[in-house]
Amino acid sequence: MPEYTLSSILPFVRSGLRRVRPSFTLTAFVNATWTELEKSGARVQRSRPPATNNPDNPEFAHNSDPGSLRQSAVQAWLYLQRRSFAIPASRNFPSLDNERLELTTRGREWVDGQEPIPELPAEYIAALQRMVANLDEVVREYVVEGLGSLEHDRFRAAAVMVGAASEKALYMLAEEMLGAISTPKWKVKFTTALKRRDLTELFDQMRNVLEQANNLPGRPFEVFDGGQDHLVSLIKAVQVQRNNAVHPMNEKVSDDTVRLSYLAFPYALQKIEQLRDWFSNNPNVL
Repeated sequence: MPEYTLSSILPFVRSGLRRVRPSFTLTAFVNATWTELEKSGARVQRSRPPATNNPDNPEFAHNSDPGSLRQSAVQAWLYLQRRSFAIPASRNFPSLDNERLELTTRGREWVDGQEPIPELPAEYIAALQRMVANLDEVVREYVVEGLGSLEHDRFRAAAVMVGAASEKALYMLAEEMLGAISTPKWKVKFTTALKRRDLTELFDQMRNVLEQANNLPGRPFEVFDGGQDHLVSLIKAVQVQRNNAVHPMNEKVSDDTVRLSYLAFPYALQKIEQLRDWFSNNPNVL
């Protein structure tokens, strides 16, 4: 019998919440989650058919549930509140119904959002590897460590890790961009910024290279489309890492800031890898 954890049950919670009412009790939450577990082939014991008109009537017998499953479900119920995905129902505000939760806007985005979702580390990494077939191992290790930090609300550490992953990806792109530059003075300037790890100058140079390459006749639109936006997304992650996370007196690293970085990262990395491949196959074009 499997050992359940918060991480392993959250995918079932997320899909189950798509079928609950706007406000829901713990019983309705469990019914929805157990239904998703049942679909996956998990050994749960259904005691009655689903009844959409009575979601608060238990659908499953829980006497044979593993203790780890019951505990993980309670952890997930509390996790939704801790991450502000769900709050006590406010339909009788200013009184609160502490036996019912309702999804917040953020929670609804989490439930309905497109993969990969950073709160689901295993699924996130699997999706990232599907999107970037030749995923660099160092980048992967940074992301794995960062997701672990995010899972335990260590937002500063998570920001550092996604920033480090972004920085590694940018350096890899810069090395391929360098080979595309044929103008001697420009090549020296770019090389100097890269060797000195002068990020401000290097990022300016990279934006310039991308702009010039995008203006080349016959360049593939699908490779360059959105390139600048994704480049800026990774640069922003590096800046958060260096300015806000490493120097905590400057600014607090928020949950939302880090989460947005992880949501954007797979798509940015996918685009960076497309660009890196194009520059490696087109030397001295600029």
